[in-house]
Amino acid sequence: MKNLHHTLIFALTALLFAACNPSMQSFKKGDYYEATIKAVRLLRNNPESKNAIEVIQKSYPMELDYERQRINELSISNHPDKFLNIVETYTRLNNLADEISRCPAALELLKPVVFFHTQLQKAEELALDEQYDAAMRLLESNNYLDARLAVQRLEWVKQKNPEYSNIDERVKEAKNLGTLRTVVELKPELHANFDINSKVFYLRLFDFLDKRIEDEYIKFYQPDFAEKIRLKPHEIVTVQFIEFQISNLVEREKESKYESDSIVVGTFTDSDGSEHNVSGTVKASVSLYERELVAKGILEIKIMDYTTNEIIVSQKFPSDYIWKNEWASYNGDERAVPSQILNLSKVKQQMPPAPQEMFLLLSDPILNNATQFLKSYYKKK
Repeated sequence: MKNLHHTLIFALTALLFAACNPSMQSFKKGDYYEATIKAVRLLRNNPESKNAIEVIQKSYPMELDYERQRINELSISNHPDKFLNIVETYTRLNNLADEISRCPAALELLKPVVFFHTQLQKAEELALDEQYDAAMRLLESNNYLDARLAVQRLEWVKQKNPEYSNIDERVKEAKNLGTLRTVVELKPELHANFDINSKVFYLRLFDFLDKRIEDEYIKFYQPDFAEKIRLKPHEIVTVQFIEFQISNLVEREKESKYESDSIVVGTFTDSDGSEHNVSGTVKASVSLYERELVAKGILEIKIMDYTTNEIIVSQKFPSDYIWKNEWASYNGDERAVPSQILNLSKVKQQMPPAPQEMFLLLSDPILNNATQFLKSYYKKK
């Protein structure tokens, strides 16, 4: 029983040690690099830390062995990025050696630490050609997504060697090929008996796309300019109001009577010469007038693949707008008329908006919904 008690205490102590030692936690997970880094940090704060000493003496040699084995495996593999991965591995080992070298307690335990500067330089020379050649193969597909991958590889080459042959021209070429070109065109409105023009709406929509979608890999063109430069786009966005209608003008009239009592309607003077108010009831007849006009419309946006003419996505945006004109008139004592009706009595009868104005009022909420839809779509491109 006593031995069992001691065993439990030992196990609990070991668990507590591991829980309080982040470097040991990383070590047990097989992350020898992170275990070494965390142990170095502990030693900087406490050079006598037994926990850190125990971990670092195990983790650093195991990290060296692991990464060297990985480099050997990569060297004989056909991995398309094998030299880039070897560069990253040597860089990782050099960073680790540098961290240890700047911690006296860690350096004392592990010296000499191993740097791989010569090996890294040779690997970088091979990786430059590897990444450049891979980028050129990607550009051969003439696919804008492949071109963007090529840009990443070419920019790595440029960052490592700005003087690499034709690198600036190749980066520019890849960015150009990686740009999604979209023509945004307006189709005629489908409606009956109304003289409207949706060009203003289209220009507002295009302005949003052109200025608010901030992505170096997406460009929008109006049809005239696209034709002028003989652009071959990737996608076509068509904008069309497929429905627009205005209801008949509805007019309503309502008669009401109002009265208020305890209202001062006059005064009288008594025999002593004192003046007194005379209260009574006041009345008024009220006429309420209302005119209402309802506009309804539907915008349809289609995004099509230019090469195949297939519809990628299609969305409809319905909306309506209600125009109202309310006013009032009354006969009688205004003190009997409610305040809100008195306010209406100051409003004049108005002429209904013209169809074009109704269309513009209707299109405001549609514009907001349409721009958010397009912004979401191109965010994924």
